[in-house]
Order: sequence, then C-alpha cells, then structure tokens
Amino acid sequence: MLRLIDLVKIYQTKDLKVEALKGVSLNFRKSEFVAILGPSGCGKTTMLNILGGLDHYTDGDLVINGISTKNFSSHDWDVYRNHRIGFVFQSYNLIPHQNILENVELSLTISGLSKKERVAKAEAALDRVGLAGMYKKLPNQLSGGQCQRVAIARALVNEPDILLADEPTGALDSKTSVQIMDLIKEISKDKLVIMVTHNDDLAKTYATRIVSLKDGEIVGDTNPFSDEDEAIETASLTPIDPSKEKAKMSFWTAFKLSGRNLWTKFKRTALITVASSIGIVGVATVLAISSGMTNYIDSQEDDMLSGYPITIAESGYDFSAILDMMDSSSASSALIESAKDGYINVDFLIEYLIQSANSAEDLLVSNEITEDYVKFVKDMDEDDYAAMNISYGIDVKNNIYTDMTMTRYDESTKVISEESGTYSVSGITSICKSMLETSELLANYASYLDQMVTVFDQAVPESEYVLNQYDVVATRDEKDPFPTAENEIMIVLDHNDMISDLILTELGYYSQAEFTDLVYYFLNEAGLAEKGWVIPDASDLKTSFSEEELLNKTFTYYPNDTVYDEISVMTTEETSLVYPAKEYHFQEEDSFSGGEQLIVKSILTPKDGINYGCLSSGLYFTEAFAHKFIAEGQNSQIVGAMNDSGLTSVYSGSYSLPTGLSLDYGITYTYDYYFDGANHTAKAYLGTSSSSVSYITLRQLGGMDTPSSIEIYPNDFNSKYLVTEYLDKWNAEGDITLSDGSVIAASSREEITYVDNLDVIITMINSIINIITYALVAFTSLSLVVSTVMIGIITYVSVMERIKEIGVIRALGGRKQDVARLFNAETAIIGLASGVFGIAVTYILQIIINIVIGSLSGIYTIAGLPWTTALICIGVSIALTLISGLIPASSAARKDPVEALRTE
Repeated sequence: MLRLIDLVKIYQTKDLKVEALKGVSLNFRKSEFVAILGPSGCGKTTMLNILGGLDHYTDGDLVINGISTKNFSSHDWDVYRNHRIGFVFQSYNLIPHQNILENVELSLTISGLSKKERVAKAEAALDRVGLAGMYKKLPNQLSGGQCQRVAIARALVNEPDILLADEPTGALDSKTSVQIMDLIKEISKDKLVIMVTHNDDLAKTYATRIVSLKDGEIVGDTNPFSDEDEAIETASLTPIDPSKEKAKMSFWTAFKLSGRNLWTKFKRTALITVASSIGIVGVATVLAISSGMTNYIDSQEDDMLSGYPITIAESGYDFSAILDMMDSSSASSALIESAKDGYINVDFLIEYLIQSANSAEDLLVSNEITEDYVKFVKDMDEDDYAAMNISYGIDVKNNIYTDMTMTRYDESTKVISEESGTYSVSGITSICKSMLETSELLANYASYLDQMVTVFDQAVPESEYVLNQYDVVATRDEKDPFPTAENEIMIVLDHNDMISDLILTELGYYSQAEFTDLVYYFLNEAGLAEKGWVIPDASDLKTSFSEEELLNKTFTYYPNDTVYDEISVMTTEETSLVYPAKEYHFQEEDSFSGGEQLIVKSILTPKDGINYGCLSSGLYFTEAFAHKFIAEGQNSQIVGAMNDSGLTSVYSGSYSLPTGLSLDYGITYTYDYYFDGANHTAKAYLGTSSSSVSYITLRQLGGMDTPSSIEIYPNDFNSKYLVTEYLDKWNAEGDITLSDGSVIAASSREEITYVDNLDVIITMINSIINIITYALVAFTSLSLVVSTVMIGIITYVSVMERIKEIGVIRALGGRKQDVARLFNAETAIIGLASGVFGIAVTYILQIIINIVIGSLSGIYTIAGLPWTTALICIGVSIALTLISGLIPASSAARKDPVEALRTE
C-alpha cells in the first residue's frame, strides 16, 4: 500500500547540510500498527512528515497504492493528506476558537461535503472516541485526554487509509495514555497506523511491527513486508486518481474561522475597527455633505426652472460666454517669448484688456424675433414645457394712474401741505427716486429703482402653472382667482408674505410723506441722518396693510393719445428725436377720456418650498391687457409720428423739475410738488439746481407687435434639455416643417441665440462642489492610507499568532490558497466591520450636521449620504483591507506546514 524506495531527505542551510534520511526503503501493509522507534534526531519525525505529505523527499520515491509521487502536484499532495492521511499530534493542535465538533468537521469541509453530511460524520467520529454529547465544548474546556480523543476523531472522520501519530501520548498521564493507545490499537485493525515514539515499552505493548531508526537509516524491522508481498497487495487495491478528488476550503469556511478568531479577541478587534473606520468616516462625511448639497440643488432645480426660464430676447448677454472669457488666460503676446533671465519682465496686461474688450462685443446677444420664429417656438411639443410667456417690452407706467397723497409746497406762501390727487405710476416712481437721492448712500440706487422692483409687468399667462407655485392670499373671485381679463391685475408677495415699501410707494399705497418718513427713519437708524432733520418715531410708521387695502386700490389705464397729446416732430442736428408738443401729464386731468379701471383681483404668495417662482414680488397685468395696449398704441399719434420719422425713441419729461422751469426743447413742466414731508422747511427743496430728461421707446409705447422676449418654462430638467434641443434646430441646416405643414426655409432664418442661465448656474455650482469634494476626499483619504498600513500590520500579527492553525489546515489537506483565503477573509471582516461602523457614525454625524446647519439656515438636508454611496464606501473599506492583507496572507500561505506545527 505504501512504499519508500531509497528515500533521501537533506536539509540545506547556508553553511550546513544535514542528511536526515539516508536511502531508506520500507514497505507498509494496508492494515498494521507500525511503531517507529529511535533516539531524538534519528529522522523518525522527518519520515512521518514525508509519509503524511507535509514534507517532501530530496531523492528516492514514495509510492502510494502503486502510484509514484515524483510527479505529484501541490493539488495531489493536498488531496493525499485530506483523503488518505489522518494526523494525531502530540500537542493535539486543535483550533482554540472552534468547538470540538467544528474542529472535527474541518477536514470534511476541506473535502467539500455538505453541512448535513459533515455534522453527521463528525458526531459519529466523536461518539466513537467517547465524546458523545460534548460537541459544543471548546478545547480549553476539555482534559488532555479528551483533547487527544478529539484529535483522533478529526484524524478518522474522513475515513483515511493511513493514521499517522506523532508521540500521541507524550503529553498524557499513564492512565489516559493507556486509553488512547487502546483506541489506536482498535483503529489499526482495519487501517495502517504508523506511530512515532521513543517509548520502547509502549511500542512493544501495542505495535504489531517495530521499525528502528538511527542516524537516518533503518537498523531494525520486527515484521518486514517484502516487495513481492507489497506488489501483490497493491494489485488487489482499487487504483485512485488524486486529480479527480477535491481538497478545497470554501471562502465561507475561511470566513467563519476568521470571524471566530476575531470574536475571541473582541476588544482588540473593536479597537482595530474603530481606528480603521476613521478614514471611512471622513470620506463618507464629505460625500454626505457633497451629496446633500447636490440633492438640495437638484430639489431646487425644478423650482429654479421657474425663476430662470430659457429666454430668447432681442438683446442681452450670453453668460456662458462670459464664463468662458473669465476662464481664459492672460495676454499671450509674442513679446513674452523675449523675456530675459535676470530681469524683471513685463506682463502685457494692456493686450489682455484689449482682447477682453474685443471679446466683450461677442458676449452681447442680439436676436431678431420674427413671426416665423414665434410660430416655430409655439410649434414646440406642449408636453416639454409648462408655460410660455411672450413679452412685448411695453412700459405702461406712463399710462396707469392711481390716487396718492402728495406733499405740496407753495412757493409764494412758503406753506407745505398735503393734497390728494391721481398721478401716473411713472411720476410716482420719479418721486421715489428723488427721495432716495436725498442721501448719498441711496443716491446710487435711485437710478436702478426700476430694476429693483417689479411694477406693472406682464404675468405668465398659464394659470395652472402659476397657481402650482403660489397660494392665493386674498381674491375677489374664489372660483377663478387668476386674472385673465384686460382689466384684471394681481399683486404677488415675497417668500415671507411681505411686499416691499418701494413697490407700495410706486403704487400709491404710501403717501409721499409716509415714504419720506421711512427714508429719514432708516437713515437715522444707520447713523447717516443730517443734523436738524426731524426724525419720525417708529410708532408713527405704517408697517402693514390689510388685504382689503391692497385689493380695493384702483388703477386707471389711459391710452397714449390721452397722456401724450398734440404730437409733432421736432428734430435738430444735435438730437434728431421726436418730442411731444405739450407736456406729459403727470397728474390726471379733467380732460382725460378713454380710461379703463383696473382692479386688483388677487393677492398671491409663494407656496412653502418655492424659492424661485416664475413671478417676483410686485404687480402684474394680463396677456390680454398687453395685446390691448399694443393694439391701441399702434394707432396712437405718438407712435404714428415716430413711424413717420423713422425714429424709435422720444424724450419724455423728468418729474423732479420745479414749477416754471422749462427745457430748451420748448416743453413746460407744471409739477410743483414738494418732496420733503418730514422736515417742514424750505431748505430741502429738491431739483432747484438740476434738470434732466428721460426717453421712452417705440416698443415701450406699444408701437411694435413682435415680441421683445420669449420665456419658456420647462416641466423639469429633462424637459429643459428637450426644449433646448428643439430650439437648436432653428440654427441647424435644412428647412423646418411645422406641424401645420408650413415650411421655414433655412435661407430665411437668421441665427437666434437663447440664454439658459440656469444651466450656467448649475454647471458652475456643481463644478465648485465637485472641486471641493475632490479636494476634501483626497485629504481625508490620507487616513485611509494610514488605516490600510495599520490593517496590514495587524494582519501580519494575526499570521504570527495563528501559525499553528496554518499547520493544522495544511495537514488536513488545505491548500496554500486556503491559508491565504483564511487571512483574506479576516481582513475582509475587519474591512466590513470598519465600513459598517464608519457608515453608522457618518449617519449619526449627518443627523447632527443637519440639525446644526438647519438651525442656522433652515436647510435640514445639507448632509445626505445615499445608501448606494454608503455601500460603495463599505466596499472600498473591504477592498482596501483586502489589499492591505495581501502581503501577510501571501506570507502565511508560504509557511512550511512542518515548521508551523512545531511553533508554540
């Protein structure tokens, strides 16, 4: 069955060569109890290790069932140990963190048996050695004799052909030794048992054959087995092909073994987990904040779509081009190439400024919005957008009049008094500007007043779209609160359900004196009031209005022919402009006719969560009113005069001029209203030393029926890209066929540039967030590197602690890959634990961060780690620990099993 042929084993060290076996030839029967006797160092343990496949011979041959092992692969030796050999060691070599059932099962696990088969066989093996019912006990809960019985059960559980015992009773007392030897004697009846011992009495009592060794040579054999008899016996045995048998530890087994080992060192494992999770916590927290900010921006995108629609305007700026220009480098003059070493060279900024100035012209967007283009835009799929607002650039503030209490100053009597009257909104706006100009601090803002407030602008016409973003605070019609008729207007509040003082003043809700009080009060609060000014008390300020006050305010619209009468053309070489022959009527006159009363139908306020509505705070008229204004404007005298002269703008008056002051253009202004209601002195009289004029364009007068701008509000971000893709078709080659069958030829189309500011904003914000995220992740990743190195060191320590376990696994038929897998599993467990713990800590930090940031900003979702990112972080943690454990695991796999079993 087993045959040694001229077996030689030489141990070679750097300076020494030791010949442990010197041409040993020996045959073994398939069932006998062979005791190998000899003094220490004679080679008996070396022979046992070679017979068990743990060590390999230098020369000669080991024949198993007639098969030479000279060409055995590592797999063949693993299978041989697992299926043919059972080891019983002097020191038991049980794995301490597994119970005895699992210790016995290990050999079967490597063989690939199912769980049910493993348990049944392991229990049967333990029952056979007298340990029934003790399956769940750990090795440290057993006596020495019981531990050796477990070792024997483990050796027998896979039903090997050969049992190898190395001093099986060396660590036992006499009584227990007898019990163990009786058990081994019983086993030898149907198996080959080879026992190494130095105890002559024990060998003579139990062995059926004693082989004596001395200095690596056989010096005695009490029952030799001839080559002829061995050949006859081998011929009767069934040949076995080791390549068809399995010896492989599953990753799950390795995982359980490593898990139990880590559990037995719980405190150390916990500390390692916490330490190695620091990097994951850092990276995950950065990603949580980045993701939270991105999600917050994404959540605002649909809202922002209404605040930043896709706009096609007659003129404007291409902000994406502006950003490209900002990203461009400085001057690149060829003069720079002539820079001299050792000198302070010149950076030619002038060149850069000139280049920038030239480039700035390219930033201006100029479009001609034709009827064909309007048809093209309207032909867009209605499913792609929620609303479309076609604006005509009209300015109706000169044509809208409302009641307001003004402060009048009588030049002759020097008396200041308040007087109610009906004034144009543009005139009231001029008064607001004049009041702001009383302070150097506010003077610069006066000229931008029209951009700061929204008064009489065209509302987005789609009621459903608007009312999805705005709640109705008050209305005259609960069933149909959205204004659509020519004479209906609406007021929109801001996100705090408030409306600005400037808007209220322009609309005549504040009197001139009340507005003046506000200006002086806040100038005084800022410490900027002039000495001698009379400052009102806070209790005297009007700080709120009832819904009824806002709704019941009336406005009257008068056409151009009423407010601009007796139009004639006056041109000079200097101006070449059209002037009204008489003054613009700042105050409503008795002669006014054709007026139409406008009523405030509703008051709207943004819904909760809407930060970028399609309407800013202000007052809005309807699309129907815009069409009426344009229709009447095109038939008005002033528009006719402008069209006849081919001019597009006319001068209208400035409303800050005192009584009797006339301009050189022949226009006399009759505005004698005093703007200071708080000081009550004549010295603050405004406009006495200045005169100015303003102008109004043909479009503002309603003289053009083509749109000045088109605003498109997509349904969502996906729809936005569909809208822009559609708009790009206008500039593409080829004819365009509309849904009604009409064709717009490419030759008739001028290029149109739309402005998508939101895309620029989102791209810029996301770029900033990404840059910050990359930087922070790179910084926090340093802790991951430290953790990786630490895990590598800890794994190496674990290898040193588990060397004997490595030897046991190899002795039971485990492969080198199985040993490596064992430690890879350990690092994977640590990585998994670290990742899970790190993610748990991150989610706790996320809650804290959101509470803190939320209390400061009102945004409670600034940190939000997606579960997918959390899983990726855990995966990264596992991957990094696996990488860190590759070198220690590889080192463990290369351990000599013989040396490993000798390690204490």
